[in-house]
Amino acid sequence: MICCDVQSCVGCRTCEVACADFHFGAVSPALSRIRVAKLEEIGIDLAIACVACAERPCLECPTEALSVGEQGQICVAEDLCTGCEACVHACPIGAIGFFDDHPLFCDLCGGDPQCVAGCPTRALAFENKSAPSLATHSHAPGEPARRRAAYARSVSAPVREKWMAGWRMGP
Repeated sequence: MICCDVQSCVGCRTCEVACADFHFGAVSPALSRIRVAKLEEIGIDLAIACVACAERPCLECPTEALSVGEQGQICVAEDLCTGCEACVHACPIGAIGFFDDHPLFCDLCGGDPQCVAGCPTRALAFENKSAPSLATHSHAPGEPARRRAAYARSVSAPVREKWMAGWRMGP
């Protein structure tokens, strides 16, 4: 899965451009399978792609168009997909994009994720980890962007607390 170091991500969106270019030959965040959550109010940026969570609520596809690939990535059988967006609404962290009646899941670029290769701050890494559980993560209501923001807040909480403790203590 693609992991993002919240302390290194500067929100430049180069990952989104690299992804869209690789998959569609275009420069468009709407075509990216990784999305940057920018939380200006707390100074946090976090690139979010499918984390291949243990629960995999997205697999509850009414047409069974989704399956798990060899590297743990979600695969879409486009001939079975009806564009109902059930998977988009099921993702607790808002990691699934949607374009042209099809969901956009991170497919790991065939094992060579372009977002990782293109990240100028090396905030992204391709790690072969066991699937994390998102059962304790509260599923924020609303659109995927709102869920990404909630996920970014929860993931960055320990970092923010560390920063605030250092700030209060001074040099």
